[in-house]
Amino acid sequence: MRILPELRIGILNGWIPLMLYLIGLVLSVSLYSRESRLWLFNNPKGERKRVFVLIRLGGQLAMVAYIVLMVMTPLNIYNPIFLVGAVVYSIGYIFEMSALYYFGITPIDQPVVGGPYRVSRNPQWLGLYLVLLGSAIATGTWLYIGTVVIVGFIYHIQILDEEAACIRKYGEDYRGYMKRIPRYFLFR
Repeated sequence: MRILPELRIGILNGWIPLMLYLIGLVLSVSLYSRESRLWLFNNPKGERKRVFVLIRLGGQLAMVAYIVLMVMTPLNIYNPIFLVGAVVYSIGYIFEMSALYYFGITPIDQPVVGGPYRVSRNPQWLGLYLVLLGSAIATGTWLYIGTVVIVGFIYHIQILDEEAACIRKYGEDYRGYMKRIPRYFLFR
């Protein structure tokens, strides 16, 4: 494992797992109704203070930098750490695509509670996090792993805002769902 990435342009770089994720996301969302797409990409504006808005912006900028650097980071597929990253990535990818499927088939006026939503209130975020963490591990670079961990804390702020939006939209149905299902798989 390296602290900093070794950057170079190449075919077998970190863009591959990110592109696979993007293709799955685009294909999934392309099947949605217009209303479902709008709700999926809704950016709730909670009653957050300016500091939270700045933290969220910092997280978005960190993810853009992460993506740009990943495009130029070679994947060493013969390193055992690559396999660990690929497994984490695959679990996240399957979880995310399954969550997107259930999101797309659930009527917009009902909270999504099927599939991976039975074990996590936020399987899309959890899946995305595992995709990013797996791709970071696969590069064998501590900087990327640290970036993803920090961005995970920032995602938490977004998740809290989204849960508040779901309470406003679905009311007691969502509150009951929150009591039954943990936010992050095993963690409330």
